Amino acid sequence: MRRAEPLRPSAGPAPSVEPETGRDGAARPAWLRVAGAIATPQVLVAGILALGALSLIRPQRQVSGAPQGIIERSGAWQELTAQDVRVVMVDEAGLERNRSVRLALPPGASQRLAAVMTALRDELAQEGVWPSDLPAPRVFVETIDRRTVAVIDMLVPAGAAVSVAQELALLRSLTATAEANGAVDVRFLRGGEPTGTLLEHVAVPAAL
Repeated sequence: MRRAEPLRPSAGPAPSVEPETGRDGAARPAWLRVAGAIATPQVLVAGILALGALSLIRPQRQVSGAPQGIIERSGAWQELTAQDVRVVMVDEAGLERNRSVRLALPPGASQRLAAVMTALRDELAQEGVWPSDLPAPRVFVETIDRRTVAVIDMLVPAGAAVSVAQELALLRSLTATAEANGAVDVRFLRGGEPTGTLLEHVAVPAAL
């Protein structure tokens, strides 16, 4: 007698998964379902905490120096002050005249006297005493044995020619102007080197 075999459930069609529908019964797109999963309170709180942590660990850019748009200015050329100085002009006939000139002067003693000598050159050039091709001298002010010494360095171009009377007028004008502006002694150089004459004819003191 055959033993009855138990009944096996027949394999029917796989159950279908219906798409999630919204309130109106239409199927919801996939991106809406993903957005809905993300927009849960737990996920939002975790995102806020993560952003706060990133803002704390991100290096802050350091701003150094002056703010943009503000230019800090410094330098001696910006410290010019208007002052009245005295220049002494001697003409070729030996006549001496004093004149007060208002100049914008730097604070340094050498720079100040150099500006005065440039003004002297301009005045004597108008009088025809200072040759037009002879530039203003370089000037150095030194303190030696508690004496203020002005060292005047004449820059003589090649071919410059002056008369004896003209050169003597230049020497007297330079010396008197330096003394009128604080120098006790005046010494002369030519092209940065010791010289026996101012330009060509008139002897000058050179040794310090």
